Amino acid sequence: MSTRSTPLRKLAIRAWIALCGLYFLWEGATYRGFFARLAEWQIGHFGAYAPLLTFLFLFLLAVFPAWLILRILRKRDPEPEVEPTLEVQIKRAKTLRAIFYSFAVVAFGVILGFIAYILFALPGTDGRPQTIAASDAGSVAIVEGPARLVGGELGTIVFFGQDWYIADDRMAFSPYRPAGSGAATFFVQLEAKSRKRLAETTQRPSWSGILVEGGLPGPIRVLFNALGVGISDPYYTLYRDEYSLKVRYWLQVIQWTILSIFLLLFGVLQSRRVKRLEKEAEEAKETVG
Repeated sequence: MSTRSTPLRKLAIRAWIALCGLYFLWEGATYRGFFARLAEWQIGHFGAYAPLLTFLFLFLLAVFPAWLILRILRKRDPEPEVEPTLEVQIKRAKTLRAIFYSFAVVAFGVILGFIAYILFALPGTDGRPQTIAASDAGSVAIVEGPARLVGGELGTIVFFGQDWYIADDRMAFSPYRPAGSGAATFFVQLEAKSRKRLAETTQRPSWSGILVEGGLPGPIRVLFNALGVGISDPYYTLYRDEYSLKVRYWLQVIQWTILSIFLLLFGVLQSRRVKRLEKEAEEAKETVG
């Protein structure tokens, strides 16, 4: 392998890693593609799925071929294998440190994105509650925030969970629409933390909470479509309270924060190794001098 091709090879591998990371972040955020299929497999076998681990598994699986190609190219290098000098060890340690810090920066960017979404994109409890009849869907202006839904009935109930390892998230949702209507414009989060409690769910004359445009978790949308429950565009989800609306996003923030802390810790350890190697190199130069 010529020295001239080495920078190009490294650039191509770094570009591939960056593209894989961005692509699977996009799949996770939009719940589609390989991410959605793997999440649904977990739900089918375990009743829940782990979002962050799903992303990391797909990312590492996609990056593995690049690592394997790099290993093969190194083995084909005609240059004889020699014990790496201190300069080479320092260079490799700095590269590894840069990788850890780069991933930590990306993780921190994801954290900021989630926090910005929670604080500025999701509605809260401020404002006067809006009363909306299920039959008025499409004919009245709907405002996100405190709301009260009336004039409809619950339909098919779907229960799902997300495992975050630091906590779990169990929720149930149902379409809320007039009897005999078509695609659902409104969905309601039910007060059920387990499948057993779903039996206690009954029809009510009204449901109150926080209304948000969209709002159904990706797996729930897929399950409703599979069950033949049409979803209108746009649609709205009524969450019981602000905590229920935002908890899964805050749990993602916590998980990504833990990941970024580990990445920063590994970066600090590499920095210490770089300093130790540089000290050894300086001592070696003084000895030779």
